[in-house]
Amino acid sequence: MGKTVLLLTVDTESSMAGVRPLPPEAMVWGRVGGGTWGIERLMDAFDARGFKATFFVSTLEELHHGEEHVKRICSAILGRGHDAQLHLHPNWWKGDFARKHLTDYSLDEQTGLVRLATEAYRRACGTEPIAHRAGGLLVNADTFRALSWNSIRVDASVAIGHIPYDLGEGVEPPNVPRRLGPIVEVPVTTFAQVRLGPWAPRRHFDLNADSLSELEWVVDRAAEQGAAAVCLLMHSFSLIRRDREGTDFWPAEAECRKLERFLDYIAARGDVEAVTFRELARRVEAEPSLLDGPEFDATAGIFRTWRRSCERFGAGWKSKAFAVGLPLGLAALAALAIGALWWLMS
Repeated sequence: MGKTVLLLTVDTESSMAGVRPLPPEAMVWGRVGGGTWGIERLMDAFDARGFKATFFVSTLEELHHGEEHVKRICSAILGRGHDAQLHLHPNWWKGDFARKHLTDYSLDEQTGLVRLATEAYRRACGTEPIAHRAGGLLVNADTFRALSWNSIRVDASVAIGHIPYDLGEGVEPPNVPRRLGPIVEVPVTTFAQVRLGPWAPRRHFDLNADSLSELEWVVDRAAEQGAAAVCLLMHSFSLIRRDREGTDFWPAEAECRKLERFLDYIAARGDVEAVTFRELARRVEAEPSLLDGPEFDATAGIFRTWRRSCERFGAGWKSKAFAVGLPLGLAALAALAIGALWWLMS
């Protein structure tokens, strides 16, 4: 493609708290704290820099919130020139929380669910979807068959290290766009945090999960290595916070600043191009060799991971433990080394 492609993707959904749908005004539109922090705020940030994003819309939410809910979302996205594609959370169908992922369903059931979601998309957008992302990033070989039988030719659900994907005999999950049977897979980019022998815990290329330095570093490594594309994961609620019960919401202003700084960084580069899934599908169809580029499997390293833990110190116990534990561990090792040296010299 000449340049490394950056796919800005937004899973657009009202989500759930337990078995209770959360309010779309907060989770999709972000109308909290006297401001607007949802998809409109995200589009403002993209548009200010001339970027267009792909919004994967959870169309089966019409079964709970009604058709106008989905139409309103799609109208806002398409009306501003962005891309709307299909996002499928099967738990909206009959409210079945015992089987909330596509991989919990048979091939026939997945085929029917994709058809229902596609019909809802068609009513809302007036066109056909070309790309799909599964809720929870969980897909299997049956999902690919169900998508193909519903004339959807691109999937965006695989994230290496997220689950052990069963995509068919001999089919390895990719970290860059690849053709897998009838489907072009454009995965959510992941990277190794550290590598200690076979142990290499991975992290999604995700606005909320990563620090700004990690976001920029992933793009740097991809461009340097000639990777065809990297795919950034966001949500319609990426710029808001909520309590555990989903009853209180407030703006995540630091996340908004991080997004804006990251987009400024991309806008200043000449070797990275932001495109939508619809545009990428068009290019791949015209020139299939675009899928022949190198793999991408970068390692952030222990100190970059520690820096992110410090930046996200209040986000959870893992960040706290690593931010505090690494310097304490290094101090302990230094003390042991000094003690051993003193013993040898005494």
